[in-house]
Amino acid sequence: MPAFPRPGYFIALAALLGLSLHLCAQWESKLVIYPEGRDLVRAQSSEEEDEEEEEDYAPTVARTEKGVSQKISRAGGLIVARYNFINFNKDNIGITFSLPEADYKKYLAGYGYTDAEMAGLRSWREKARLEAWNAAVKTGGKAAGEKAIAGVELDYETRMRGLFRSRGLALRKGNTVECDMPVIVKRNTKMMQALALAIQKIAAERKYGSEETTGAVLSLVQTALRYKIPPLVEHGVHTGGLLPPARAMLSGWGDCDTKTGLAASILSSWNTAKMVGVAVPGHYLMAIRRLPAKGDVFVRHEGLEYVLVEPAGPAWLEPGQVGKRTTELLRGAEGYQLEPFF
Repeated sequence: MPAFPRPGYFIALAALLGLSLHLCAQWESKLVIYPEGRDLVRAQSSEEEDEEEEEDYAPTVARTEKGVSQKISRAGGLIVARYNFINFNKDNIGITFSLPEADYKKYLAGYGYTDAEMAGLRSWREKARLEAWNAAVKTGGKAAGEKAIAGVELDYETRMRGLFRSRGLALRKGNTVECDMPVIVKRNTKMMQALALAIQKIAAERKYGSEETTGAVLSLVQTALRYKIPPLVEHGVHTGGLLPPARAMLSGWGDCDTKTGLAASILSSWNTAKMVGVAVPGHYLMAIRRLPAKGDVFVRHEGLEYVLVEPAGPAWLEPGQVGKRTTELLRGAEGYQLEPFF
């Protein structure tokens, strides 16, 4: 006749399971849960169809020159953007940027994240925590269980940060997500190389110096691309409030973050261009390494002067010139933060 466990066995087993659930609940209350869709960007977001003007970062400049235009088309599996603009020499410049539609689709998949991806990470985390807890408690009790779960949490955060970084984003203080500008610039240097070479060819033909070549890039981004704020969530994808550079060129618009990323990605093709991102409350711009001329606005990084550049537009501002609002923010109580691009 088979032997059955005594009633006391079931009582002890129930008590052990109850203790395990109680300890798991205690540990759960200590965990930081990163909420879905809690994104923070440096500039306020809007829906894509709502075009908003930039706050007065750049003063209005009277423009009498004609010749600033954009034309974006699709034909034969190719997306082509043609821009005409005027540089600081008041020369008319025309450039073209294109990508095969298949390559463009693949490119866009490398930016932003979906709620489904985050849900998958959380599902893995819950399963891994339960397995780690059960295995550790059997041999080492509560202390071993907590240590095992701590290891899972570290792995979870590493995976989550890795996902964000691979999509041009970063998890910041307060569990908020925003665009990672240094990563975006570095990833897009090669993508923007053909455009940089086209501008360099024009500069050589017209005998431009480095300052005038930089000015050509800046005037393109400031004036040929419209100012418009990207949505935080677009077609289910959390964007971090930024269009990656190739999309900005093939869409014809962007905000301060987007235009800064584009300008820096083009300029980074030239090894002599050293740049830093400059973050102020509600706004983003950049600075390039060179000695400031009289009247130039600049910042210092590691003991060197970097002249400020305001890519947002729509004003026509040369390196060293920034808008009144930007100047106020730079001098404000919150100050500014610098992000070296390389």
